Parts: sequence; C-alpha cells; structure tokens
Amino acid sequence: MTDEVFGFLGPATRALAECGVQQAVVLVDDLRFRHLLPRFHDSVELVLTPAARNPLRRWQWALEAFREVLAAGPVRAVQLHGTLPCLIGAWAAKRTGVEVALHYAPRGSASYGPLVDTGTLLRWITASDDTPQRPALPLQPGIDLVETPVGPEFFEVERNEARRPLVVTGNQFNNPRSAELFAQLAVLLGGEDLGLGFNWIGTADQGSMVRLKAAQVGVFPVRSAAERAQRLAAGWVYLAPGGSRGFPSLLVEAMAVGLPCVAVDTPYHRDVIRPGETGFLCTSEREIVGCIAKLVDSPELRQRMGAAARAEADRRFGEAKFRDSLFAAYHLRVEPRG
Repeated sequence: MTDEVFGFLGPATRALAECGVQQAVVLVDDLRFRHLLPRFHDSVELVLTPAARNPLRRWQWALEAFREVLAAGPVRAVQLHGTLPCLIGAWAAKRTGVEVALHYAPRGSASYGPLVDTGTLLRWITASDDTPQRPALPLQPGIDLVETPVGPEFFEVERNEARRPLVVTGNQFNNPRSAELFAQLAVLLGGEDLGLGFNWIGTADQGSMVRLKAAQVGVFPVRSAAERAQRLAAGWVYLAPGGSRGFPSLLVEAMAVGLPCVAVDTPYHRDVIRPGETGFLCTSEREIVGCIAKLVDSPELRQRMGAAARAEADRRFGEAKFRDSLFAAYHLRVEPRG
C-alpha cells in the first residue's frame, strides 16, 4: 500500500465502516508506509503480511493471508487493488466461492481501457476454473468506476488570493520530474515580466528543493489536507506541469478549492479539465504563458473559471458522489448510522 492507494482505500473503508460494514484489509507491512495504518477507521481489521525481499515469497504470504480471511467468512464482497492483486485475488476468491465486486483502483478514468482488459481477463479466469467443489457464481457484466474522492476541507475553504499574482502547484507524492518542469516554467515565466510569484506545495527530494529554490519558488511542505487547502486557496492560478502518471490528485483538489487551472495537455489532465470552462489545456510553453497571463489580467475570468472548476470537482469527486458510486458498485443499500 502506498500513499496514493490510501487516497482511495482510506475514504472507501471509512464510508463503509460508518454504515456498519465489517471489513478486513490484507496488506504488506512495508515500513515506508506504516504511517498510514493509524489512519484507518478503528473498526477495520488490518491483516499485515511480511515485506519479504523475495517478491514470490511476499506474494505467497499475502495470498495465504487473503485466503484465510476469505475462509473465515461470511464475505459479502472483495475489493482488489492493482492488476496483479486483481488476477491472483479473483482466482483465490473464486476457489473459495466468494463473489468478487471488482475494484481495480485506476487512479483516474484515463486507465479505463487497461481496466476493461483486466476485467475481461478476470472474467475468463473465474469462469475457466471447472473445479466442482462449489457452484459457479454469476459474473459481473461490467466494471463500475469509482473515482478517488476529494475531502471536504477543499470545498469548504474560502478563496484568499495573495496580494500579488501567485501560481501554485505541488505534489503529494515525491516526483522529481514535476518539480523540474515547474522550476523551468518559473524561470521562463519570471522572465516574462508578469510579476508572478511561485509556490510549490507538498513534498520534494533534496535535488528538487535545490532546483525550486534556484528558480525562486517558495516550497511549503504540508502536514494535513486542511493545510494544503489553505495554501492552495492563496493562489491565483494552479499550474499542472505534467511529468507524472496516474490520478492528478492535487489538480482535482485545486479545482475543489475553486482555482482556475492551467495544465499541460496529457491524458490524465484531459480526463479532468473541460477546456475553456474549468481550465486550460496547453501543448507548448507559449500557450502556458498566454493562458496564465489571461487569467492574471482578468479577475472575472478567474472567478468564473474557478467557480466552474469547484462545481465540476463536487459533481465528480465530492464525498456524496463517492459514497453513491461506492455503494452502487457493491450493490449495497446502506445508510450511515446515528
């Protein structure tokens, strides 16, 4: 489990726990991510398996623990994260006679194509095992996509633009390439005499820190979602420079804060931004400079585009939408307790 995986798994298990659903999570006990364990809901049973150096041994121990949890039953559904866990877990669940509600955490619906291929292979695996021990279970006709949610801190924070034009970006997960691209853009835009300030919000390794500071970028490590929301709220424009793969979590959080966004045109950004409505997609440095200048010069455009971005983030990534999609994927009809 990584920080990125927990971005989905944490809210998902919490939503189910608040509705009284008993859960067990099987995960490898990796020292790098032990800080995430206390953040699970108290009612969630954590089943930790050793982080062996030998990958085959690691998978063997994880599979044994997974099968023990299934055998303890009764199990209503199984959630699987990652391609290989999906393939192995679906096979193990089928042999145990448990219906699999498949979730392959795609970190953005741009992964939907590979996700469908994985689902097709999973259905073939679960259908091709002709062991007569248990009757075959009906297969799911398709795959429900449940997107990673954005916390309420980002929707509730009030915009508080800095005194001078401020471009913000960052990364929740250390990505030197993103920091390098942002530093380059800060140098480029600083030379355009726009009077811009630049802030990097989140983690950065030592090499990235040197590059960012050399480009006169302010670096602000944050310890909580609320602090990250406050830092984002001071921005005039959010810039998503690209350089990373997967769900653009900070871009979506910036939209939830109500920031107009300028993003490099990548499949992941294209899946989130509606060009000209919630932000701009750019294919060159010239376009990035032009879009930022346009937003800096027009408070009305910033307000309109930021409001549209916040509404779109709420529609797709708000907690209410997340809970509805999650429960629909599990075919659950539950209401929060109390």
